[in-house]
Amino acid sequence: MSVPASNETPSVRNTAPNRYGDPGVARMLIGDVYIATRLLKEALRRIAGVPTGASFFTTMFAIGVLANAFRRVAAPALRGLRPSYPSFAGAAMAVAVLREAPHAIAGARASDRRFTGAIIAMSLLAPALRRVAVRAQRARAGFARRYGGAR
Repeated sequence: MSVPASNETPSVRNTAPNRYGDPGVARMLIGDVYIATRLLKEALRRIAGVPTGASFFTTMFAIGVLANAFRRVAAPALRGLRPSYPSFAGAAMAVAVLREAPHAIAGARASDRRFTGAIIAMSLLAPALRRVAVRAQRARAGFARRYGGAR
C-alpha cells in the first residue's frame, strides 16, 4: 500500500478494522464466546471422549452427565456444609422477634404507624444492598474496561 503525499487526500477511506485497530465490542464478545466453547469442547473431548465436532445437544448432554456424576461424588464431602432446617420452636421465636423489633427499636407508638416494620427492615438491609450494588458496579466497570462499554 502506498502512502499518499502530504498534499494528497485519499479518495476512499478504509473503514474495516485493521490489524492493529480496535476490533469493537461485538467482535470481542464473539471471540470470547468462541474461545470458551472451544475450550469446553476440548475439555469434554479429553474427559468424556465427546468428539469436538459434536452437536450442541450432544455437548449439553455430556455436560449434564458429567455434572450428575460429579454431584454423586461431591455430595458426601459437602454434606457437612449444608445448613440444617430450623425447628418449629426456633422459627416461632424468630417470627416473634421480628414482630416485636419495631416496638423495641422505635418505642410503643411505632406499632400504631403504618409501614414502620418495613422502614426499619430497609434501614437494616441498606448496608447489605449497598455491598451488592458496589459489586454490580465493579462488574459493570470491568465489563466496560474489557469490551469498551458506552462512552
